[in-house]
Amino acid sequence: MLHGGKHGHTGGAEMMNVVFPDHFVWGIGNGAYQSEGAWNTDGKGESIWDRFTHIPGNSVKNENGDVTTDFYHRYKEDIALMAEMGIRHFRMSAAWTRIFPDGAGRINDKGVAFYHNVFAELRKYGIEPAVTIYMWDLPQKLQDIGGWANRSVSDCYEQYARFLFAEYGGEVKKWITFDEPFCGAFIGNYSGTYAPGLRDFSTALLVSYHMLLSHGRAVKACHELLPDARIGIALNLSDCRGATESPEDISAALRADGYRNRWFLDPLYKGSFPSDMLEYYKSKGVILPEIRPEDLKIMSEKQDFLGINYYSPHFYVEDPSKWPLDFVSVKTGKPLNDIGWEIVPEALGNILNRVKRDYGDIEFWITENGTCQTDIVDVGERVMDYDRIDYMKRHLTVLRRSIEDGVRVTAYYAFCFTDNVEWALGFSKRFGLVYVDFASQKRIVKESGKWYAKVLSENGFSMEDA
Repeated sequence: MLHGGKHGHTGGAEMMNVVFPDHFVWGIGNGAYQSEGAWNTDGKGESIWDRFTHIPGNSVKNENGDVTTDFYHRYKEDIALMAEMGIRHFRMSAAWTRIFPDGAGRINDKGVAFYHNVFAELRKYGIEPAVTIYMWDLPQKLQDIGGWANRSVSDCYEQYARFLFAEYGGEVKKWITFDEPFCGAFIGNYSGTYAPGLRDFSTALLVSYHMLLSHGRAVKACHELLPDARIGIALNLSDCRGATESPEDISAALRADGYRNRWFLDPLYKGSFPSDMLEYYKSKGVILPEIRPEDLKIMSEKQDFLGINYYSPHFYVEDPSKWPLDFVSVKTGKPLNDIGWEIVPEALGNILNRVKRDYGDIEFWITENGTCQTDIVDVGERVMDYDRIDYMKRHLTVLRRSIEDGVRVTAYYAFCFTDNVEWALGFSKRFGLVYVDFASQKRIVKESGKWYAKVLSENGFSMEDA
């Protein structure tokens, strides 16, 4: 609940407390490519991100995830630090090529053992894992046969998912099929600034189609093999708005919503793709995937929750030079974080309320939320990242209001645990609640990490807490 209360604030000013429901899940997250390192150690195969970041010019300063925070070798240290912070829920991903180096077929026993060891260490401290099956790191061997644009890769994904369920089902009860398929599909295959670095819109649509198909296959397999487990997908939904009130910009925002949001939500919850987008893409000469009724049935296999990754909204203006979407996202003068994203907390509430209105009474997990700030270690070896605390306070306050309004949000995973390689941006951007000196691998819990630890212990916070 949200309520006022005097907590020793000078002058007796009313300060708002933000208290979450009993049994609310507080967690933290990291991704395999971003944190594990050991990119070719103990039989691990090459992923598309290994290939992409080893090509000069594809990442800032040519930095990559070869070592990053070295979680592969330092997982015991990091899990002990989580426990010290009071963290009881950890969202992580499995590296596909650590288990199937070629994407299918041969199994790497050392990779299999690594995740057993991680789960055992988490269990030792009473920390529950939530495992993301696919977080962007497709095996390069599968990219060599066309990647997600090749329907047979969906078969390989199902084999991989079924192996995870069978191997780790006794240790893991929470699963996420895909992280941000929008990014993997469109930024990787249309914008080309993420792996695998392709620039073809029709290919990106086909990739998204096969990802959705694979998601449905994994949900079905999980329910068959692990009836007590829970599984869903994590979408990076955006609150899409026109940058102005002009009809052209409002139309551009509706199209952007179809591109970013409804293209994924409609198959999951309605068993169809948005008709306005299908017609629009046809009108632009885009080659559409062959949409099969039996595929739509699989895509809409009922999942147990919807994960939402939220950082920032998008504001659009019409721009006919930007084929095929005819729009561009612009800044509107709102505060920016260090990565250049506008900070608009109320947009998170807009997304939650809109999805509930249009798709039903869904259980939501906030699977990622956080911000990138300029973090400096001071002379006392502290990282005084109060902007990050402010960001989290504002977003959690909006989240609590949404819960009061009847939106079923049951979990929040701050992202991310440690600073790590931020994909193609290398080490230039820091999202962690724990600072990492990448040269020495020293960890320093930031002030935001200390604040979040207090939130976990108290199931909420006071707005005056720092």
